[in-house]
Amino acid sequence: MGYQATIEKQGMWAIFDIKGDASVAAKRIAPLGLSLPASTNTAKAKDGQHLCWIGEDHWLLLAPAEMENKLLERLDLHHSSLDCRIVHVSDAYTLFTVTGQQADDILAIASPLDTRRKHFPDDGAAYTEFFGIRGLVLRWRDGYLAAVERSYADMISAYFDKISTGSR
Repeated sequence: MGYQATIEKQGMWAIFDIKGDASVAAKRIAPLGLSLPASTNTAKAKDGQHLCWIGEDHWLLLAPAEMENKLLERLDLHHSSLDCRIVHVSDAYTLFTVTGQQADDILAIASPLDTRRKHFPDDGAAYTEFFGIRGLVLRWRDGYLAAVERSYADMISAYFDKISTGSR
């Protein structure tokens, strides 16, 4: 059985892992015009940037690749603060979009996360699993944005192809 959904592997994105004291993290990202999300497992978006609160004192910042140099400059990765560390991890992840009328069905097969809106709101962002592999999921325009470690990208892509087309 095929699904009315489109799964597309994305090109490179600018991705930064941010860990540390929330008040210090807020100051470090302020030059981007962003503030921290209000609650865990949510994201704030502005000007193509998506700041995801994914755990205690832990955020991921995702942005289009063309913003990477500007973000590297503004985030000051070599700042001496021991209370907040920002690490450039763009090359560690591969992103996929899962969109369309049955994107929810694809996610229900791929992940144990309950993505119904009452549990995973419009600004939802959380770590989950895709076919047993740890990954990040964000609610996205007409579906989801999923990120997995780059070393698993080909396998995850093949699994997504199998469930979206119904081929065995």
